[in-house]
This record gives sequence, C-alpha cells and structure tokens, in this order.
Amino acid sequence: MSHATQGKVSASAVRPMASGRVFNFSAGPATMPLEVLEQLQADLVDLRGGGAGILEISHRGELFEKILQESEDAFRKVGNISQDYAVLFLPAGATQQFGMLPLNFLADGASADYPDTGVWTSKAIADGKEVGKINEIWKGADFGYRRTPRAGELKTTPGSTYLHYCSNNTVWGTRWVAPPQPAAGAWLARDASSDIYAEPLDLKGCAFLYASGQKNLGPSGMTMVVIRRDLLKAPVRKLPSMLRYDEHAKAESRLNTPATFGMHAVGVMCQWILRQGGLVEMQSRAKTRSDLVLAAIRNSNGFWKANAESECQSFVNVLFHAANPKLEPLFLKEAANAGLAALAGHKVTGGMRASMYNAMPVEGAKALADVMVDFAQRNG
Repeated sequence: MSHATQGKVSASAVRPMASGRVFNFSAGPATMPLEVLEQLQADLVDLRGGGAGILEISHRGELFEKILQESEDAFRKVGNISQDYAVLFLPAGATQQFGMLPLNFLADGASADYPDTGVWTSKAIADGKEVGKINEIWKGADFGYRRTPRAGELKTTPGSTYLHYCSNNTVWGTRWVAPPQPAAGAWLARDASSDIYAEPLDLKGCAFLYASGQKNLGPSGMTMVVIRRDLLKAPVRKLPSMLRYDEHAKAESRLNTPATFGMHAVGVMCQWILRQGGLVEMQSRAKTRSDLVLAAIRNSNGFWKANAESECQSFVNVLFHAANPKLEPLFLKEAANAGLAALAGHKVTGGMRASMYNAMPVEGAKALADVMVDFAQRNG
C-alpha cells in the first residue's frame, strides 16, 4: 500500500450524524440521546413552566418532590425493582462505594471475597483493605485481564460476609457471563456501573448493587444504589451520617443538599429507555452494535485483535489493537476525521476502545466497523 493512500478515508466509510454531532465512543462521561439533552437543556431554563430551572429550585420544594419521585419510579420500572429494595441517589460517584460498602458491613474480624477482574476491582480491593480483611479470591492479572473466572475457579471463603464483583470491566473489555456464587450465608454485591440497564436486570441473589451515572444513566457524579432493605440497619462501626446507607435511606437521598440536576437527568434517561422499548430492546441493540465491531475484527485476517477472550467479551466495551501498533495513531486520526470520537484506549491498555452504551446509535457501530474495514484494506 502506498503512503499516498494513508490518512484518507473512503467516502463510504464516513457517516456523519444528521445532527452534526459526532459518534462519541467515550467510556464515560458517555454519549447521551439528543432528545434527552434537549429536554434537559430546556429544563435548565424553565422547569415545567415554573419560571425557574432545575438548577434553581429547592430540593425540599413541592416540584422537586415530584421530580425525585418520578425519577425513582422510572428507575424502578426500567429494572423491575421491587419494594424489597431501597433505591438511593448518592453523590460522589461509584468509587466512593469502594469504601462505604466495607465501612458499613465488614465488621472487625470479618472478611469479604473480591475477585480482581480489572482496574476498578483492584481499586475496590485496595480501599476495602483500608477497612478490614479482603480475600482476593481470583487474580485477573495472571491471565492478562483477558477473561473473567470460569466455573470452578473461584474459591470462596467460608464465613465471609459478602462477595463483591464488577459485572463489566470497561478498561479490559470483559464481562461476567453469569454472577458468581458467594459462600454459604454471604450475600452478593455488584458494581454494575458500565452495564446497568444495557440488559434486563436480575437481582436474584444480589443484595447490593451500585452504578455510576455517566455511562447508561446520565451525568457523572451520580450513583444509584439498590440495596435490600434488610441491610438498612445501623452499620457495623460508628460512621459519620454521610457514610451511612441507612441514614441516606431515611432522608430519601436528601441527607444533604443533593445533586438535583443529576437526579432529574437519571429519571429523564430512564424514561427515554422505556420509550425505546425497555431493557429487552437495549440488550438487542447492544448485541447488534458489538457484533458489528467484532465482525470487523474477526474478518480482518489478523489486522485487528480483540483483547477479551470471546466467551466473556463485553458487549458495551470492545477493546482492540492493531497487529502493528505503529498504525494505531493514524487510525485514531482517521477515525476522528470521520466523526468517530474518543476511541483511544485507557492509559493502562492503550490501543482502541469502543464504548457503546445505550445512547450509541447502531449507526455509530456500523460507521466504526466500516472505517475499520476500510483502514485494514488500505494498510494491511
């Protein structure tokens, strides 16, 4: 291939969005539906004809009471979450749960099980160890973080309090095919930050679930916590009120002045999901998107290589490399010129990462696959 053809993308590979916006493959904060952004834009100026915007109204006022209830109702309806679970809207992002979870539930002398499947579980393990005994029951680093544990590989700890896992690993592009089974008497805690509401939610056996907002739920800085009500009791140690789940539940997620905009945005996103057809439709679109990109990798005769092993490939984060890494900066430049933004991989992994959450149109995945095929044909 002559150098004269490099740096040029064929016309058929460029599919700009009609709105003029790029296809945004950012891992988070991630793309949001245009109609949701337009509604939030209007609500910033005048919320429901009240003459003030969502950033200006009191979190104790009648209008926000209605907004908050609507957001919780929509969140519950999307996930089919029963009243056996409390739903909390918490600030500070999912990372704060790495410490809050053991602070509330891991008593002195007790332990919890944590399989390490990537960057975020590594951080959760490190924070957990600041509180109590954490049993690292699987080391993904031994397998290059290219897969999650297989049946029979987890050795849970008898008498452990809970088992914490991350169901989808954004940095490495892997997912759990099925939830792990905790030790007898232990309960399951799930970090669902990047795959919540990308597929039907199954809370069977799960007592505690949390997810940051900036991937499938809206803005960054918001965390949704779904917690079985029997866990809402005094924590195992004395804690400030802002670190207690039971206090947040009693205060209806308004223990302090909360992130009112984020709470509203989560509700608007959930209402959008319902209008699209709910989680069955979200799952179908997610599979279509990932299949398009994975097919471009699979059919490239080795030009592209996926990071994750196929049996545990994430359907929302596809991490891939070029067999010749020197071509990756050129690909990223051409992709950006074609309106495909934020494809650079995490700093830990390099390469490329296509994060395709609920708001990513299938057309975006098709456009990426076309550019990948075109690039491989010209540079292979």
